[in-house]
Parts: sequence; C-alpha cells; structure tokens
Amino acid sequence: MIARPLLALLPFVAGALGLPAPPPRPPAALAARSDTTFDTVFVVSNRRRTASEFLREPTDSLWHGLYVVRVIAQPNDVPELARLDVERVDSAALDVLDWRARLRTAAARDTTAEGAVLLYVHGYSSNPGYATNQGVQVKHRGDHAGPLVLFLWPAHDMSRTIRSPLSAYREDERAAAQSVAAFARALQEVHAVAPDAVLLAHSMGNRLALGAAVSDAETRAQLEAHPLRAIGLFSPDVGADRFRDEYAMALPLVAQRIAMYGASTDYLLGASALVNRERRAAGITRRGAPLPGIELVDDTRGARAEPALLNFIGAKHAVRWASAALVDFFDVVAAGVPPRCRVTAGAADSVGVGRWRLKAGGQRITALVADCHP
Repeated sequence: MIARPLLALLPFVAGALGLPAPPPRPPAALAARSDTTFDTVFVVSNRRRTASEFLREPTDSLWHGLYVVRVIAQPNDVPELARLDVERVDSAALDVLDWRARLRTAAARDTTAEGAVLLYVHGYSSNPGYATNQGVQVKHRGDHAGPLVLFLWPAHDMSRTIRSPLSAYREDERAAAQSVAAFARALQEVHAVAPDAVLLAHSMGNRLALGAAVSDAETRAQLEAHPLRAIGLFSPDVGADRFRDEYAMALPLVAQRIAMYGASTDYLLGASALVNRERRAAGITRRGAPLPGIELVDDTRGARAEPALLNFIGAKHAVRWASAALVDFFDVVAAGVPPRCRVTAGAADSVGVGRWRLKAGGQRITALVADCHP
C-alpha cells in the first residue's frame, strides 16, 4: 500500500512529468457551504457510450446529456486563484431535441457577454471526468455566468493507459482528426441555438475547433453569416505554419474577436514541436509577424492557480489553472472591450502590433476597464 505522504505528492509528480493530475478527492462534508455552488453542464460527445460509461472510440452519432456538478472554492484573497474542487453529482442522457430546448432556455436568460453560451473543447489525454473538471474550472476562473457546453472527444486517460506517452499522443491525434466532423455538427447545433456563443479550445482541442470553424464548409458558412462572439485558442497544439497558412486569414470571418494564448515555459508544447518537427502555433504569441484580426497574448507571467511547486516547475499548459489568461479572455475579448484596455488597466504590456504580455497578478480588471472607452 502506498503511504499517505506519497499519495499526497502524486499531483505534483504528475504535473512535473506533464501528465494530468489525479481528479480532486470529493470533499468530506457534502453539505452546501457559502463557497459551494452547483452548476448544470450541457454535454455532447462522439465517444461510444455503454450503459455506464464512455469508451475511448469515436462514433458517427452524437450523445447529448446533462451533468450536475458541485463546485467548492477554498477561501482565497484572489478568487481567480482559489483551489476549486469539482464533483459530478448527477447526470442524465437526453434526446437531441430536449437537449437543444433546454440549452435554448438557458441561453435566453441572459444575452450579454457575461451570459453567453460557452463551448469548451478539451485537449490531449483528457478522460470525460478530467475534461469536465477542466471545463467547469475554466468557466469559474473566468467568472463566466453563461451556460457551459462541453464537447467530449475520445482522448486517452493517461492515468490508466499502459501505452507510452508518444503512442497515446499519436492515437489522440488520430482521434482528434476523426472527431472534427462530429464537432462541426455540435458547433452547428450550439450556434443554431445561441449564435453569440463563445468557443474556447485547449491544446489538441484546437485542431477540432479550427477544423470545424474554418475547414468545414457548412459550418464556416453558418458562422460567416452570423459570427461567434469570440474564440479563445489556449496553448494550441497546431503547427505554426499551418495555422498561418490555413486558419489565420479565415478566423476573423467566423468570430467577432479571436485571441490566442501561449507561454514560453510550456514544455509540453515544446515536446510536441520536437515530435512533429514544427514549432507550435502558441509560439506566435511571442514572435513572428502579427496576424491581422487575432490578438496574440503571452501568458508566461500571468498568474496561475496551481500549487506553488507546479507554478514554479510546471509546464504552464493546463488551462484549468490559467487564471490571468482566462480573466483576460472573458473580461476583454468576450466582453468586447478594446484591446488597448489591457494596458490601461495595468493587466498587460503592449509588446508589438497585436501583441500583449500579461503581467503578474490575478485580480479582475472589469472595474478598471470600465473607464476605457473605444
């Protein structure tokens, strides 16, 4: 049996190796407290499903359902940096018409930027539970009030697979490619219900988001007719040249605002660059020619919510802890605030045409940018 002290170190070891941390243990006390909230997550997936679980293989059909999650935020002077414990407490499968009707009702409650539907696409090595944890943390760290739609594609569960990380990565690449068409249908469904939705993709999930929004002709035409409110590309595991050549020119046509975030200390994307023999698109945030219509944000110095040791030696890749970047995306990009307000608010430095570098600190900047007018 592993001793308790060693078990306590597992999240730190996993983070240092670039692996997903084990899911948080459920809180001992289940009674709701003042820092406890419940949320409903709209789920759509192309993973094959049995009566009890998702399998790691794609299907041609989409599964629709709802999760109810409990989120407990530990006390912290800066809410965006607080530890969040996320636990799924209930779930239900729905037919597609019922799912759309419920989403339409949820979306109609608030048509502001703060209440926009948020569609999240997870990255490599994210099982359904881990991906749900990511999406919920993204929403809560960004203090976003709108409904969360989570797209689950059949990525590996690194904590359970016996394959090497490289083999798992290659299989996830194939699964991501096979899931683009399914995500395109899901994006069309969400857009038909909530055309002002916000799309946020992480790591390899950007391949699905870009493939659907730009490369899928039907989806692209739908989005060009009524662009999304915003697209956030976080640590995109996409080749830099391919991003420039295939996606960059088209993105401003499918969304009102687009922002890409990357960190120079993201060694997971560094490993991906070696494996793919091409630097990743996230590196464009720090160097190279600017991309018209795309805000490039260097998140290397941005405040993050992970434990101190991981913050010091970690890869700065996990989006669920990217507090400053998420605040920037929701408070500036999705909210339609002029990009220069990052500097006015003291949240970032301007480091070139279309480029910003986030400063240290995790405070919200909504109040500060309120005085910054177009």
